[in-house]
Amino acid sequence: MRKNILILGFFFLVISSCIHAQNYDPRYWIEGVFEHARGTEAMTDQQIKEKIDDAYAKGWRGITFWGADRAGAKMSYYFKCPFLEKQDWAVFKGDGLSTIVKEAHSKGMKVMINMEGVNPYHWTQNKWTPENIKAVAEDLARAGVDAVFEECFEVKSDVFVSLARTLKSKGVDYVSGTDPMLLREANFASLWPETGIIDIYNYYLKRDKIYNIATLAQHGSLGYGWAKYWGKPTSLISPINRNWGIAADYSPAVVPYLCMIRALQFKVDNFIIFGGSVFDRTKNQNWIKEYVGKQEKDRPTMNIVVLLDKETNYSGNEKGNSGWNRLFNSGDAITSGAMNAGYNIVVSDKVVRADAYYIYAKGGNNDVLPADVISLFNTNKPVFIQCANSVPSGNQLNASWKTALEKCGVDGTKTFRYGAGSDGPSDASVPESQEEDIPYTGYYKNIYLRFTGSDVQRGIDLRAGTVIPKDAINGTVYCAPNKTYGRGPYIVGKDNKYVLTATSLNWEVAYPISNLLSGAGILPSSNVWGIVGKNVTALLAIETTELEMTIPGLAEGSKIHVVIWDNKMNKKSEETVVYRAPFKRILKEYDLVMIDAVK
Repeated sequence: MRKNILILGFFFLVISSCIHAQNYDPRYWIEGVFEHARGTEAMTDQQIKEKIDDAYAKGWRGITFWGADRAGAKMSYYFKCPFLEKQDWAVFKGDGLSTIVKEAHSKGMKVMINMEGVNPYHWTQNKWTPENIKAVAEDLARAGVDAVFEECFEVKSDVFVSLARTLKSKGVDYVSGTDPMLLREANFASLWPETGIIDIYNYYLKRDKIYNIATLAQHGSLGYGWAKYWGKPTSLISPINRNWGIAADYSPAVVPYLCMIRALQFKVDNFIIFGGSVFDRTKNQNWIKEYVGKQEKDRPTMNIVVLLDKETNYSGNEKGNSGWNRLFNSGDAITSGAMNAGYNIVVSDKVVRADAYYIYAKGGNNDVLPADVISLFNTNKPVFIQCANSVPSGNQLNASWKTALEKCGVDGTKTFRYGAGSDGPSDASVPESQEEDIPYTGYYKNIYLRFTGSDVQRGIDLRAGTVIPKDAINGTVYCAPNKTYGRGPYIVGKDNKYVLTATSLNWEVAYPISNLLSGAGILPSSNVWGIVGKNVTALLAIETTELEMTIPGLAEGSKIHVVIWDNKMNKKSEETVVYRAPFKRILKEYDLVMIDAVK
């Protein structure tokens, strides 16, 4: 009887896995079918229909339409809009939208209008106000669009909130081309509840290359983690026909790789492909489904709890809120650390049920940790805590931080020093003072890594942190500078509770986070990004590198199926091998390695 029950249980597990894979059917949106809408007014309805029929036949279920262009003090627009018809600063260039909406909807396809061409940042002579953008939003809703895309929210936040709020009231999805990590910007906390789809730009993959927009794809994982907490659908935008941090020669391969990684990480709901005419949607989705169906269903979750104030008033400081900047630039290390340890992530502003926790607090002497955060330190679950400011200590230490530090093996009643850094551009390669500043580099289990990050997007040096003296430590020092340079440890812990002393983390710190979580991880010398699991692993080489990793939960001697694809989507190798930790492979720039356990 027990055998029959086990067989029946296994049967239902298999069926459940198949259903899980089959149910993951993201919507693919194509940009470029109508050449940014220019010329659509000269096309016949039949010509528009044929283009939509062709896109549908290729598996696309969403069409984007370029809605407007800027021209000095005026804008040109390509859709029917009674409000704009009355404005002397708007020039009607024909209605390319109505037929597209009609034909697309007849096939169950959705239509998104892209208004980024007249956003307040790029259109410096813009005429937008909260009132007139509301009128345009109402006309777009009447035109039948399903979604509206915009970007550069931070320039005129009141205009964007009005646009988003109006669209939401009309049942139209507002999609912001702004990573939710920009909660550092004024009024973003007002925008996200009105946002229909949380969107992340997935390009600029290079890590630590100056002015590559702060490894936008990797840091964007925090945004998807927020979306999970908010219960909002997600989207990915990546260009195939533009060199936005990925050479055009490689984009037709790398963009499908990004879709695979995001599918495995977050089951992203929408893939928006700019220049998608050379993208094989059907092939990509079938490939993704194959691996999603194999992915482990029992991945634990790490809750990243963000205790920073949300910006509600613009201060005029272009650097934004330094706490959010420091979290943003720690994002790659934190999220990759969790994912490489076999964890999923959810990001929230309060504690939610999870298997491990990463607390990002304000810090400073006036900071008080919430009671539900303190209670985490009395569990047997892993808990990390990091500050955007100094780790509280000394005479002004409150009871909440005293308890948290005690659980991490630190006596907070001792006085700590804080190297504040400058939060400004710096040409210095090393700190000016070993007594007050923390160095850039550290060691974890004798493995060299860079520890603090910089906001290369804004040219800000974010190297800062707390120096905890030796006589305050009764726990274990897990990570510290070398003996000739630096004064304080980076990670101190006790019984699965850890305090990190740097305010901003370089991506290489993903390794100690992974290793402390699960005993696994990817060495910091391996410049790869993706997701690791006992059943499925997908990693993209950001540069030519040697991958060296231990896969969490995978038993020594297990058989694994390993496929490596190059930057032109050619299959370089495919083999079934016996897993021995550490797993090693030499990868070239933008190689993708896919590993699945052989059952």
